[in-house]
Amino acid sequence: MEAFRRDLHPLRMMLRGQDFLGGAAPSQADAIVFGGFQWARCVSPFRLLAADDPVEAWRQRMLDAHGGLARQAPGFD
Repeated sequence: MEAFRRDLHPLRMMLRGQDFLGGAAPSQADAIVFGGFQWARCVSPFRLLAADDPVEAWRQRMLDAHGGLARQAPGFD
């Protein structure tokens, strides 16, 4: 698990200065990366990210995007 979290460092660095990979609003890049996190959310209660991880904050913003559409998918939170 630590290796996975460590490997997210480039994503963290990108999100350090902006809310989304595409800047101020979600882009196709955000959707592509988010897809893996959404799949994990839908199939497993295992928590991939620490609550204080900037990637988790981004994931929450993605879950809220488009009126919270991604939150409507059955999953674990």
